[in-house]
Amino acid sequence: MADSQNKKDLAVARTKITFDVKDMTNHIYGGSTNVEHRRHIIDLIAKEPVFNKDDWAWLNHSDAVKRGVAMSTRLAEIMIEHDLDDLDFAILTEVIDDTIPILQHNSLFLPVIKSQGTDEQIQRWVPPAEKFQIIGCYAQTELGHGSNLSRLETTATFIPETDEWEIDSTTFTAAKWWIGGLGVLATHAVVQARLVLRGKDYGAHVFIVPLRSLDDHKHLPGIEIGDIGPKAYNGFSKMDNGFARFNKCRIPRENMLMRFSKVSRDGVYTKPPHAKLSYGSMVFLRSVLIRHMALYFSRATTVATRYLTVRRQFNNPTSRNDSALNPTLETQVINYPMVQNRLFPMIAQSYAFFAGGSQMTSMYFNLLSGLSSGNVEALAEVHAMSSALKAYATTFAAAGIEECRKLMGGHGFSYFSGLSHLFASAVPSNTYEGDNFVLTQQMARYLLKEIKTARSATPERVTPFSKYLLLGLNKSALSRTTSSVTGAEDWLKPEVQLAAFEHRCARLAFELSDAVDQGGLDLENPKTWSDHNIECYRISHAHAQYVLVLWFIQSIHDAIAEGSADPATIKVLERLSHLHALHTIQTNLADFVEDAYLSPSQCQSLRAQVKALVTSLADDAIGLVDAFDHPDFLLNSALGANDGDAYKRLWDKAQTEPLNQKVVCDGYEEYIRPLLKKHGDIKL
Repeated sequence: MADSQNKKDLAVARTKITFDVKDMTNHIYGGSTNVEHRRHIIDLIAKEPVFNKDDWAWLNHSDAVKRGVAMSTRLAEIMIEHDLDDLDFAILTEVIDDTIPILQHNSLFLPVIKSQGTDEQIQRWVPPAEKFQIIGCYAQTELGHGSNLSRLETTATFIPETDEWEIDSTTFTAAKWWIGGLGVLATHAVVQARLVLRGKDYGAHVFIVPLRSLDDHKHLPGIEIGDIGPKAYNGFSKMDNGFARFNKCRIPRENMLMRFSKVSRDGVYTKPPHAKLSYGSMVFLRSVLIRHMALYFSRATTVATRYLTVRRQFNNPTSRNDSALNPTLETQVINYPMVQNRLFPMIAQSYAFFAGGSQMTSMYFNLLSGLSSGNVEALAEVHAMSSALKAYATTFAAAGIEECRKLMGGHGFSYFSGLSHLFASAVPSNTYEGDNFVLTQQMARYLLKEIKTARSATPERVTPFSKYLLLGLNKSALSRTTSSVTGAEDWLKPEVQLAAFEHRCARLAFELSDAVDQGGLDLENPKTWSDHNIECYRISHAHAQYVLVLWFIQSIHDAIAEGSADPATIKVLERLSHLHALHTIQTNLADFVEDAYLSPSQCQSLRAQVKALVTSLADDAIGLVDAFDHPDFLLNSALGANDGDAYKRLWDKAQTEPLNQKVVCDGYEEYIRPLLKKHGDIKL
């Protein structure tokens, strides 16, 4: 009975949707062609036995890595068999639903060579890499250093007599560590090492270092390699995160990537035309992580929304309580206002991440196009923006996935909910590609330099997403500025929302600037920079929230202008955009009231409008998550499956537990029976 009611509840919820789910899906993924292509890629993976997820929960570390290698091999074969490109690879990494050893080959090894290698080096290394005749990884992080690139201890010393580089792990802590793909799979690595020429240190440069024999996969002389072991939460269990110690390992001079920096045969160093040209490839993963978080978070909200629709608990009156018509039914959990106010803003945030992810990816590829011709104009902004958004999106997504689990109650804690694996996959992103608390300093530094530009004779040179800084040039006017909101309906004006975020960002940026100036801090020689790290964190997150609100609004304007979405789709998207913006203000209210920009009555009307928006989305919640178009194979959730048959699926999953395959468990004769019989038999 419960199973049929579950299915009925989900079916009834779908009859209430006010928009075309297919149209919304097309909007999310940029058109029906992209949707169909994504489904095609999903089908390629779903039909392959090696990608089956049924036994993932039972794999130990060694077995998991072995499975990861098997998955990597099949992924490479699929890429070749179907002539898939880099954009297809991005979809494949989503669909595989786990980090596997070969991922760094396409996401880091190849992009670094393509962006930093000369034409000759690209011709030498890229073709065999694209055919997987060599498999690469990216080795930057060391046992003793990670984000601080300037203090890496691995050296590459030029040996003029043999025209070679000597790669050396100068100390124990110089061992490369946490390198994905290095533990068991990679044959080559792109290694970040400090270039030493005639005793002079020129800082970190990039070198291609062979690691293993292409004949028998044994370590090459002078290199010690291994896997670093299991990770927290059993995350990245199939990824062979590895270590490498180099003992005066020799490689040819031509193995230094020399598109920008060069060292000639006679040992002459040529610096790049711009000091940060080599940074382009470093922002790649930060840029695409925003979209990755959209995919992770949208899956979590899909599972939670579907399960909370079929889960019934207690018989309490609500404005949407169908149990009033049938006293035998308990109330659907999704109808409780507290649940809606926790869940629906996260659905809106998922949509904001999709809009932001598309924009950030476009910014990165435009940057890459410019860098190829030596144009570095956009580099600083893309570097700062990707840093701020990476820090914000990954922090929010990991916390949001956990919030979805808590919303689902006790069953949410089961591995079979699908959220445990999702959380373990998302939470490491708070650390890799830059620790989230450290990374926020990049945006802060960028904004301080933009303030100098704003104060200069050419304020028009302030970059587009920093124009709000011009508000701070007149501090007196900024301090007197207040919101124009007079009633709750005013909060639904995008210009009112953006004005609030711009005011907040301008104030926080100039407060940081004033603090830095008062401390006599030179950004080029920051002796007391750490004293301002808290302020850096605040302005970085404020800027990230501002651009996400802006980009969500712009994505809707673009859809209207292009006629790419139905009016009903636009209407619900606008409600989502409003909820995202206003809920963000509400959860960061202190920043908006501490300078009296918002009054007490405006705060009250804000809360009223957020509550009204949440209520307005109740009928569309299922449609909004269905539109994410995540198939059951990808969700891998007993509780969030498309048919709503949650309890039957959870029961069936439990039966696959290896402990249940024997009537009497292992250990009975050794432990349980001796305890029960210690004082003799009894009859009860």
